[in-house]
This record gives sequence, C-alpha cells and structure tokens, in this order.
Amino acid sequence: MQVSRPVRGLAAAAGLAAASALGTPAAAAAALATRQAGQHASAAQAAQYTPSPDEWWLSDWQVPQQVWPLTDGAGVTVGVVDSGVQASVPDLRGVVVPGGDMLGDPGAGETDFDTQSDGHGTAVAVLIAGQGYGTGTVGIAPGARILPVHAATPGVAGDAETLAAGIEFAVNHGAQVINVSLGLAAPSATSCDPVLQDAVAWALEHNVVVVAAAGDTDVTGPGPVEPASCAGVLAAGGVGPSGALWPYSTRQPYVSVAAPGQDVVYVGRDGMYTTAGAGTSASAPLVAGAAALIRSLYPSMPWYQVDQRLTDTAVPVGPVPNDGYGYGMIDPARAINVAGYPVSASAPDPQYAAFQAWLASPDGQAWAQVNSPRPATPSAAPTASPASSGARMIDMQAGTIARASAAPHAPKPAAPQRATLAGLVSTDMPTNPVMLVVALALCLAAVFVLTLVSALTRGRARHARHARVG
Repeated sequence: MQVSRPVRGLAAAAGLAAASALGTPAAAAAALATRQAGQHASAAQAAQYTPSPDEWWLSDWQVPQQVWPLTDGAGVTVGVVDSGVQASVPDLRGVVVPGGDMLGDPGAGETDFDTQSDGHGTAVAVLIAGQGYGTGTVGIAPGARILPVHAATPGVAGDAETLAAGIEFAVNHGAQVINVSLGLAAPSATSCDPVLQDAVAWALEHNVVVVAAAGDTDVTGPGPVEPASCAGVLAAGGVGPSGALWPYSTRQPYVSVAAPGQDVVYVGRDGMYTTAGAGTSASAPLVAGAAALIRSLYPSMPWYQVDQRLTDTAVPVGPVPNDGYGYGMIDPARAINVAGYPVSASAPDPQYAAFQAWLASPDGQAWAQVNSPRPATPSAAPTASPASSGARMIDMQAGTIARASAAPHAPKPAAPQRATLAGLVSTDMPTNPVMLVVALALCLAAVFVLTLVSALTRGRARHARHARVG
C-alpha cells in the first residue's frame, strides 16, 4: 500500500519574513518575485511531464501537482559520479552534457560501462532527470541537466582517489549538485579517507550539494561506507512504498534522510527497464533531484541551507534523528515551500555542523591552509588508472552496494600539499617573482666571482713559471 499524504497547497504569494532563510532581504525578494512570476509559465511546462504509474513516489509526493508547476530543476546541473551514463537512451534525450572519465576509458562519460547491471549510472540519471520519451520514466527534476563522470565499473574497481577525482571534476565543470551512488568500506561512521574528504570539502567550498547512498547491508554488512560517512555529505537511506525502511538499508548515525529505495523503476543502458529496482543507490538520486528542485527555485540558497531544508522538512519516522531514517522521509513539496514550511536558522543542520567540526580538526585546518582560497576556474580532466580494489557501484536491481575490499582500509595520511587534481604541488620552491630574480642574480654573481678567482690563480701560476725559467 502506498504512502498517502494530504495535499498541501503552496501559497501563491509569500512574505519576506517567511523567506529569511534565503539570506539578505533583497535576495529573498528577488527569489520570491521570480517564483511568483514564473508560476504560470512553469505550469504549462509541468503539463508536458507524464510520469509512469510505476513511479509511485512522484504521486505520493504530489510532485506533478505541487512541485513541477513551481520548479522542475531547470538551470541546475547534477553531476552523476558513477559508471558513466548512456546518453543515447531515449529517456535522457537532450539531458546529458559532456562529462569526464576518471578510469582512462574513451569518451566524456556519455557511455555507461556497467554491463553487469545493465547500466547503473544510466538508471541513476533517469531517476534524476528522465524525460519519459522511451519507457515513460520521468525523473524528479526533469528540467535539470546531467554531467556524467565515469568513476567505477564492475570488475574494474575504483578507489578513494578515483572517486575524489570524479567529485572534483564535477565541481570544476559546473555541477551544483553531485550524486554518488558508490561506496567504499569505511572504518567507522565518522571516518572518511582524507583524499575523499578533501574532495567533498572542495565541493562544499564551491557551494555544491553532495548526496551519497547510505549503503546496503546485504553486501557490506552493517558497517559504514564512504563517501556517505564523509563530513558534509547528505546520506540517503532507503524506504519502500509503505514507508517502511528497506530491510537492507544501512543503519548508521550518518544517515541524513530517507527516500524510495525499493520497488523503483530501473532504466538500463539498453533502454529497457524493470520495476524491481532496490537499493540506497536509488534513494540518493531522488534526494539529489530534490536538491536540484530547490536550487532551481532559489539559486542563491547556499548548499547547507538546501541540506537543511531537506532534513528539517522531512516527515519524521520515530525519534529524530535515528540511524535508519535520519531526520525522516524527504518531502519535496515541503522542501521547496519556503513560505509554508519556514526553517529557522537555528534548526538542526547536521551536514553543516559535521563539516565545521572537520574544518576545526587538524586535517581540516591543514586542508584549509592549502586550499582556501583555491582557483575557481575549471581544471582539465584527470587521468586515473584502474585500481585492483576499491569502490564499486550500488546495484539497484540486486539492491546491493559492493564492498571496497574484504576488510576496511586504514585512513591514509593527509596530503596537505594536495592542491590540484593532477597530484601534489610542492610548497618548497619560492613562488615570489622578486625572490626568483634575486636568487638568479646571486647565482650569476657567484659564477662571475668563481671565474675571476680561477683566472687570477692561473695568471699567478704562469708568472711564477716564467720567473723560474728566467
């Protein structure tokens, strides 16, 4: 039986006080004016989206009636760090923009290399921004664009460095939201590989929302996974049509919210689909899509307020928070309705709090010294070699998230000099141009003095020989 929730009408007009979470009064006024002016035009655009009856979550959330008339995610790019995305699938027509490949395969992320699960990254992308042209599957944010980043392939496991490179690539190429339905075994619920945490910090510093699957216990057991455990990441658990927690959804303190992760539509790289998809890898893209809806409607809202709206407008299940649902099941209609569901600045913001705590740690301080500020211009795509062990994708059809390795890996030493995607940047060489000129002048002077001394010495020796001969 599907979860039914009362229809909540969105206010056609809203006061500035109710939109105080948007920042300055001017910014709030501009956002509200844009929202009000665009309602009629957006309603016409929303009418073109006809979700499949199998997409029970869209009807439960009243998305066609209450969300799409106001926002469909237009203007927002969602980075999908996964197995690549099959851009040729009809359901993604016109949605996928050129991305990148972190595993050295040809292409710009627009080919899905997952042949074992028939296109894991494609399924994730369709849940976010499907157009309904092929199977009839419409994503939660059909107006958004997908930036595909190939960072994992079944049988060619990635690692923390590969995932980190994928996240940074997405940030540097315009993503405003990043979805990672991949996972590595983490030593604890509060630990994160330093390289991966650095990449998450890079995203947050650039005002990018990062969403990750919480993990699936039928493969990894009850242990934590990263990047879901990384500070600042919005981790998504999975629920079924009844609202009950999916039996294999990881229960960990880092779980932020819950979203559909059982009996979901899975559109593969061949354009075929099933309705038996399961896994928190399906939950994460629905949360990422909801974040895109908010960012589209309120483009000036910072990442931590987007996260805060998703957590604080969620429908609680049990004590709040808890290890299964986090702060509850997301409700996109509430999340986008700043007027009807205002969120106080003092309300819980667990992702922001965790990130601030990490910044205050020795690792965070070391990272901030090197990386703040960092250049905001896009960098070239890094080339990463396949690793023998590491991150594998979450298989939504099987409802699993593959282990990074048989045993949790130990945290790697922090690399405080890491400042580019390509690797380390030495801080030992002088970079001040005046210092370089002075150093060069001193070197030339030293060479001149040594040459002069050598010449004088040779001259005295010749004079001595002539004196003895005479």
